[in-house]
Amino acid sequence: MDEKKVIREVMELRGWSQAMLAKEAGYKNQSNIGSMLTGSANGIRIDNLVRIFNAMGCEIVVRDKMGSKQEWVVDMK
Repeated sequence: MDEKKVIREVMELRGWSQAMLAKEAGYKNQSNIGSMLTGSANGIRIDNLVRIFNAMGCEIVVRDKMGSKQEWVVDMK
């Protein structure tokens, strides 16, 4: 699942609009969120992704898939 779909699913779970997410994440307006969710095929910059997930009360977990199965939580407040 790509990051845009995860953001949309969490927004739906929270009952949030793009405008509400923009406000909670500290963006000036909804168009910032709309552009990220519909824009470039390259994805969302990691700093914006962390900012959005933090605002929605989520965390980003990095999991080693090469044997150790160790996990790290990305927290950039």
